[in-house]
Amino acid sequence: MYAVRRRVANVYLVRERDRRRTVELLAFVAAALPLLAVLFAVVWANLQTYEIGYQIGNLEKQRERLVAKRRQLLIDRAEESSLVRIEKIARDALGLLPARPDQVVLVRDSTGPVTARPAAPKAAQPDLVGPPAPDSTEEGF
Repeated sequence: MYAVRRRVANVYLVRERDRRRTVELLAFVAAALPLLAVLFAVVWANLQTYEIGYQIGNLEKQRERLVAKRRQLLIDRAEESSLVRIEKIARDALGLLPARPDQVVLVRDSTGPVTARPAAPKAAQPDLVGPPAPDSTEEGF
């Protein structure tokens, strides 16, 4: 056996391109391109559908959180603007007292005339707390 390998130098061998095989390969690629384009379009549309579905889910969760926060803020606003709470703060912290009838000043609004109500006798008028009740409306409320 020979331990030494020698490369065969075949300088006279020239490889030629097979034009027919090249045309067949180009025809195969040209036939496969529309199918691949359709396949990629379907896959892309599917991925977009999933992505939009996730976005919708996230937006629905965010909406639920915002609705709950709005509900809590409305409750907090109602508690903070409660007339009983405001009156307590006015009496305790600020030392205010209810206005006497001689301290009340009627201000005319530019939308219409103000009709003064006849004052009730002093003995019949109880010590009221809070703003006066509004005049009745056309609906009778």
